[in-house]
Amino acid sequence: MWSNEAAKVLACLAAAGMATACAGADVTARAQGVCPVRPETAVTQIDLFDGDPADQALLAPDDDKRGSNTYSVKGVYDAGRSLTIRCHYGDASTDVKLVKPVTTCTYSGGDAHPALTCR
Repeated sequence: MWSNEAAKVLACLAAAGMATACAGADVTARAQGVCPVRPETAVTQIDLFDGDPADQALLAPDDDKRGSNTYSVKGVYDAGRSLTIRCHYGDASTDVKLVKPVTTCTYSGGDAHPALTCR
């Protein structure tokens, strides 16, 4: 027999899966916020760009608190551009373009476990 807690977890996962599918969202697994999960390798560095990384418009954080950095990115979208996140995995990297506007991104985890969440 299933416990109430297990049933609740499964119901939430099913509902989240349906909501994601219905929204047509990217369903790539993301353990470190916006960076896709890669088997047997972890994110080693995360860069934020105003637009295409080829333009070299690397964004700087708004603050320099140890362990967490905040980036205000609303102005990027207000100007008609988009944010691109470059996720580094050792010698390889993946670019994730955030087309849907966000206002703030927060970097956490330091050098050991870098993570980025954007809202």
